[in-house]
Amino acid sequence: MPLFAAGLLASLAVIAPAAEPDAALLQTPAFLCADQADNRIRLVNPLARNGEDAALWLYPAAEERPIEYKPTDAKRVEFGGETYILAAYHSRVRLIRFKDLELVKDYPSYSSCHSYSSCHSAELLPDGAIVSANSNHGVLRLHRSAETFVDLKLPYAHGVTWDKERERLWALGDRLYRYRYVEGNLLPDGQFELPLTPTGHDLFPLRKDSKLLVSNNDALFLFDIETEAFETVSELPAIKSASQHSDGSIWVSEPRMIENAPSWQSDSVIPVLPKGSTGRHTIDGARFYKARWWQKVEFSY
Repeated sequence: MPLFAAGLLASLAVIAPAAEPDAALLQTPAFLCADQADNRIRLVNPLARNGEDAALWLYPAAEERPIEYKPTDAKRVEFGGETYILAAYHSRVRLIRFKDLELVKDYPSYSSCHSYSSCHSAELLPDGAIVSANSNHGVLRLHRSAETFVDLKLPYAHGVTWDKERERLWALGDRLYRYRYVEGNLLPDGQFELPLTPTGHDLFPLRKDSKLLVSNNDALFLFDIETEAFETVSELPAIKSASQHSDGSIWVSEPRMIENAPSWQSDSVIPVLPKGSTGRHTIDGARFYKARWWQKVEFSY
């Protein structure tokens, strides 16, 4: 179906309340996109028939100028009863309150020069700290504030996700890594060799099950946390993002070349599970790096 157009706990608590958003929007089937066409985070409606109806939410807002940083990831996170968007960009991470677009946190990632920093993903921890994965330098950065941070070596760093039940951070690079978060510090707690090649890219949990979607340059896998085993979901190479629909199907950003666009950008999301599924949601003019189903991730928050 085509689709047209386009930190600490205390620091969050002191932000003044704003008007509540339309509750229906939090439940609307939609895609959350890190769109590099105009450097905006976009929530778009896959059921829209025209461009005016497609855009449900934008950051920055439509009347504001786009920012200079290219977005690479956007996640819906729940914290203190509020919904936020956690966005990763080349050279920084931002936490944006969904209901009023309030910029709550804005931290530089590994390099202050966005030409050389490639922050691929970020995650919000239970105490309000943020972790970013920076691939060009192979660094997992634990941000306690804009000025206070700790760097951990993580070759090919690309993905991070919090595991609420086990109180662990999962991070993806040349392997899948697991960390304990103890008294504000990340401590290594295990690592798992990736199938085929050590080129981990996207890491995202299923909606409720104890399994992680893991992509690398070769394919898409499910990692079962209980059995610590990988299962192949799709043999499509170079998948940049994956997520689960509420009906249980798995969708990915379509890894195909778009005319006059870099190989890492896409304009479509397609299903890969169940096997043989057909369908495509296309956002005309989009050049997103990652796009996922809009969802409350109970695995993490």
